[in-house]
Amino acid sequence: MLQKTLADTTSTPTEAASDQTGQHVADMELGKRIKKRRQQLRLSQTALGAAVGVSFQQIQKYERGANRVSSSTLYEIAHVLETPITYFFEGLGQRSTLANCELNRKAAIREEFVATDEGQRLVDAFLAIPKKMRPKFISLLATFSREL
Repeated sequence: MLQKTLADTTSTPTEAASDQTGQHVADMELGKRIKKRRQQLRLSQTALGAAVGVSFQQIQKYERGANRVSSSTLYEIAHVLETPITYFFEGLGQRSTLANCELNRKAAIREEFVATDEGQRLVDAFLAIPKKMRPKFISLLATFSREL
């Protein structure tokens, strides 16, 4: 009885790194990075799945963190997404200080936006503008945002 009580109240590092749904934080972060990189390359879930030998539904589950990605599948995904495997784990487990927390939040929002189709179109259009015109374009966009 005492052993059962101790076992019930002791959490392992794996349990501590899980969220309320039981998904491991590392699996969810890995999935987010797979999705972000796939979107940056404008690759569909179907195309990625076909390239690595799994269904698009399986890619969806990886991206949500619902299913864990095996090391061999991650190797294939990294190859198709033209990125080193380390990309999926960079900064994972590092704690942010209070001073850089806001910077990290803003950087994450920007990265997520740039990974979207709309973000990609905006970046492509911006890069097509001559460098001398870019500051004027930024001022114009800032004017629009102040009017909202």
